[in-house]
Amino acid sequence: MISLGCCLLFLIAAFSYTDQVDRAINLSASYTLSYFGGFYLYFGCFLVLGLLGLAISPLGSVKLGKGKPQHGNFSWVAMLFSTGMGAGLLLRAVQEPMHHFQHAPRESPLAADVLALEYTFFHWGFTPWAFYGMFGLIMAFMSYTHNRPMLSSSSIPQILRKRFLIVPVDSLTVLCTVFGVVGAVGLGSKQVLTGIREVGVDLPQSLSSNLLVVWVLGGMATYSAFSGLKKGIRNLSRLNIGLALFLLTFTLVFTLDLENLEVLGLSIGAYLMDFLPMSLNLGNYRVNQLFLTDWTLFYWAFWMAWAPFTGLFIARISSGRSIRSYVLGVLLVPSLGSFIWFAVFGTAAFHFTSTEEFVVGQFDSIYSGIFSFFSHLPFAFITRLIVLLLVATFLITSMDSAIYVLGVFSKAGSLNPGKTSTLVWGILLVGITSSVLLLGKEGLLETITYLMVLVALPFSILYAVMTVYFLTMLNR
Repeated sequence: MISLGCCLLFLIAAFSYTDQVDRAINLSASYTLSYFGGFYLYFGCFLVLGLLGLAISPLGSVKLGKGKPQHGNFSWVAMLFSTGMGAGLLLRAVQEPMHHFQHAPRESPLAADVLALEYTFFHWGFTPWAFYGMFGLIMAFMSYTHNRPMLSSSSIPQILRKRFLIVPVDSLTVLCTVFGVVGAVGLGSKQVLTGIREVGVDLPQSLSSNLLVVWVLGGMATYSAFSGLKKGIRNLSRLNIGLALFLLTFTLVFTLDLENLEVLGLSIGAYLMDFLPMSLNLGNYRVNQLFLTDWTLFYWAFWMAWAPFTGLFIARISSGRSIRSYVLGVLLVPSLGSFIWFAVFGTAAFHFTSTEEFVVGQFDSIYSGIFSFFSHLPFAFITRLIVLLLVATFLITSMDSAIYVLGVFSKAGSLNPGKTSTLVWGILLVGITSSVLLLGKEGLLETITYLMVLVALPFSILYAVMTVYFLTMLNR
């Protein structure tokens, strides 16, 4: 009830005092980054090393629950990828590698294309999946091994609930889930609106049109959530992976070059070699504060805000797997998929900059960059239509998974939340996303950045304590 009240209070304040709320968010986030930015970096690195340590240790053989895994490997990975990354892969597929290619994050002996992909891999590789994976592992272990209801406060070790009584654990998790998904939908819905224009539909690029897109996507996501985990969510995830693989293969066919494969290998090698100093922003790998804030800390806060929702969802679909297979599946497989995705689109975009058709700045927008990219390839109308469909289905998958998780959480761990609960959370997600669009106006990305930083901080502190306690308990 606390979390529901907080969501309603935010809605009322955002619509009634838009400018004041916007200023308060900006000032609070700036203060948070000044004092806690380093904590995000160290904690993210700690989670990656902790999960890898579990996977290679004898503890990796511990099984999460009884029986065989609920879902086959393809369906499992498809749901991981669709829920954990989703539309972000299309927002940044071209824009981020191009930004780092044209504006090097730091001085480096690496070639410009390798350095650009190294930092893209850094932001989309092991660390985000470690944020998701450790939280999911804690929830799965407490539920499947200690028989505590999934996705409820009783999954939190009792000693933590006693010592941190002032922290409303349930409410904190729900609020992180709500605002994490709202941030992704706010940005993704604007890309959908841009895509509608790119395929020839004359829809005004206005706030009212953006709100309409959010309401339509929210309605479809709520309907999918009504269908449940095994129908709506799993089938949409399979569709997402199928469409994404088609776009990836299509791009490979028309842009494949042995040099591209070499760049992929060099970039992965550089990322693995430089992971620790990049994660801690040390020595020759230190980047300036502006880059650190606008890119790395923004991503770390975003992934942190998504950790409760995505982690809980991963725990829900991972019964029957060992800790080792869980970690390898959650940490390595999606990361490798992201590396290939960004390498294919990034290296092709680098090549297009040397062609006569390239217009300076056409890949700079997170909303239109991917559509501009496909204008350089054959069958541009068809591929851009598929991109539009994929962005929409990714957003729907993220929203319906969140609605499902929120419904389960509000029902004290019942794996079949009622339709009333599903409908309420569907309406709330749409309403809060609309308020964020109203707050953000032209500075949407900045507003979402600051909102994620604020939401992630209190949860990250609780998450850190939970992780240390969990690792200690598991070792015993």
